[in-house]
Amino acid sequence: MVVLFAWLQLQVPGNAGPWHEAQGRTSWVEFSGRAFTVHNVRDFRYGADRRVVNADYTEQNYNLDNLQRAWFGLSHFGPMGLAHSFLSFEFSDGGEPRYLALSIEGRLRSGQRYKPLAGLFRRYTKISIFSTEQDVIGLRSHIRGERVLLYPVNTSRDDLEEIILALVEDANELHEAPAFYNTVLDNCMTNLLKHTALMENIAFADLQVLLPGRTDRLTYALDITPADLPFDEARQRATINPARSEIDAPGFSASLRCGWNDCP
Repeated sequence: MVVLFAWLQLQVPGNAGPWHEAQGRTSWVEFSGRAFTVHNVRDFRYGADRRVVNADYTEQNYNLDNLQRAWFGLSHFGPMGLAHSFLSFEFSDGGEPRYLALSIEGRLRSGQRYKPLAGLFRRYTKISIFSTEQDVIGLRSHIRGERVLLYPVNTSRDDLEEIILALVEDANELHEAPAFYNTVLDNCMTNLLKHTALMENIAFADLQVLLPGRTDRLTYALDITPADLPFDEARQRATINPARSEIDAPGFSASLRCGWNDCP
């Protein structure tokens, strides 16, 4: 144990690649008053074999005054409670809502595969990826066929703004100075919650943390996601039905939320 601890302390995170194609660039944000520009917003498209067929990055402009709400996403990618969580922020200036998704992941080198156990031993650096919903959700729900859930987040307007600013600051820090990802202590879910007072209610030995597929039970219990209806009904409403829309069809983001809103 002493040798393992000493070895872990000698590991140094870095931004030097080569990286997995979908994690080749880090996102970063510039502010001008309450307006901000997000650089390297990933907008990839994937083939049926899950390979990247169109690798686009864009710059997108937003304003904090137009921030309406956040959505909590959970994608089940394996057995035994294996899942990935992410957020999507909804903006509206009176027209159709726009969505900016944020996925915090273990960054993989070219040819490397993610293994939860390896994530305990500083094998991955951490990356904050801002992306379109067509990318981060479409890949999982429509291409990989994962069970993806999308819940509205219960939060005040002030707290919502605080959360996005803190996550933007984290993304900018990772863009400049890499840090390690940890499957339990510093993972996709804890990174999304660590800037809120709710973190003090989370025990890292809790199965709802160790098995991220149960995370929505935790958010339900803490009233982060709607708890004014039975849990099974909330989960049913949150479940995305990929048959409702193609990834690049108009109204894609609206189709993901048909359980919460009226859809044609």
